Amino acid sequence: MSTNTILEKYHTTFSKNEEFAQPANNIFPDGVTHDNRHTEPFPIYINRAQGSKKWTIDGIELIDYWSGHGALLLGHSPPEIVDAVTQQMPLGTHYGACHALEVEWGSRVKELIPSAERIRFVNSGTEATLMAIRLSRMSTGKSKFLKFAGHFHGWHDSVILGVNPPFETPVPGIPEGTIDTTIICPPNDIGTVEEHLKSDPDIACVILEPTGGAFGTIPTNGEFLQQLRQITHDYGVLLIFDEVISGFRVSPGGAQVYYDITPDLTTLAKILAGGLPGGAVAGREDLLDFISIKATKSTSRGKKMPHPGTFNANPLSAAAGIAMLKQVKTGIPHEKVNRSAKMLREGLVDVIDQHKLDWAVYGEFSAVKFLIGHGVEGVRAADFDPYNWDYRQLKGGSNSELTMNLRCGMMLNGIDIAGNGGMTTVAHSDADVQQTIAAFDQTIGWMKADGLLD
Repeated sequence: MSTNTILEKYHTTFSKNEEFAQPANNIFPDGVTHDNRHTEPFPIYINRAQGSKKWTIDGIELIDYWSGHGALLLGHSPPEIVDAVTQQMPLGTHYGACHALEVEWGSRVKELIPSAERIRFVNSGTEATLMAIRLSRMSTGKSKFLKFAGHFHGWHDSVILGVNPPFETPVPGIPEGTIDTTIICPPNDIGTVEEHLKSDPDIACVILEPTGGAFGTIPTNGEFLQQLRQITHDYGVLLIFDEVISGFRVSPGGAQVYYDITPDLTTLAKILAGGLPGGAVAGREDLLDFISIKATKSTSRGKKMPHPGTFNANPLSAAAGIAMLKQVKTGIPHEKVNRSAKMLREGLVDVIDQHKLDWAVYGEFSAVKFLIGHGVEGVRAADFDPYNWDYRQLKGGSNSELTMNLRCGMMLNGIDIAGNGGMTTVAHSDADVQQTIAAFDQTIGWMKADGLLD
């Protein structure tokens, strides 16, 4: 086979991975277990990870910016987490009973998250948002909720609507009755939010990612969050911060501490459990009391939200979560990841402008966002302003051929980063960042040579 183009090089270099992909296609839809792991022409297979690196089944080293889909603030297999899980494993993974670790884990969450008067552990971010919305409906007696286009809150029926461009496209398999209870609002549009709250008395809550859709792909800011907090209070509507990604990543207390805004309910996962499965809903005591058997018996409302969950606060996740939150509390990880991300964004922007492309790289905190073609004529990457960019241009999506070749080219240069960007961890070094910038430059050069870019 010729090894001239990026995709031909990819086939040759990662040939052993392609051998795994073939039987996987007979086991899983698309051969993968998560939509975001679907990679053309085939995915890579990892058998080891440490720090900022991971290695494919054929021993190829990659600097990783997936960061465990945001869960790995400290990088892969940090010693604090490994030690905690290793010590707990022989003591048991599931007691079918309460245990001391869950109490300590919950206490640490309560210490860090301002809205956490009470906490209930779940197993994922999707479970957490499901619970938060149901609690809101129980508390208010209302049926509908408002979310924002491009904001991701898991994949259960109500919240998966309006996530991906084009945002108006219906999601199959969801009953019309469920669709009717979900109001999708343009992001950062406080006027439209107020119109909905004023005209529709059946809205129980508003939910959003406080750093903007998909951890800032469609960014928001503190001014909008302040306005949203005020308007939801004025109309008696509950406010839910989905901090599944931003929780413990933006600051030790999440986005709500950074922006000094306390929501009624907060959903957490990812970093919460130290890279293991685990999530939580934290919020006002009167709202979490809808789960309480005691509170239900002692009040006249007589309704309780059922909440089982086999692996809720399991000892392994609790042990990992405690070890993680000890590190989070210091605030040291946040300084490191934010600095690395800023350095990486600035370096990638320089490369884009040197190649005179209409691409953009942006983001805040530890996020690095790619926009392959921003559609704003005459604007350099260094001058691109994501706050004043029309998010509806995402309707066309990134050019799939460009995104595929960018992703494959970066992996050929030793970097694993999604086509829309990634996140930094404590483990990423300055040398990692510089290697990533050089890989980006090399990949764009290859794409030009392949006739994919002017």
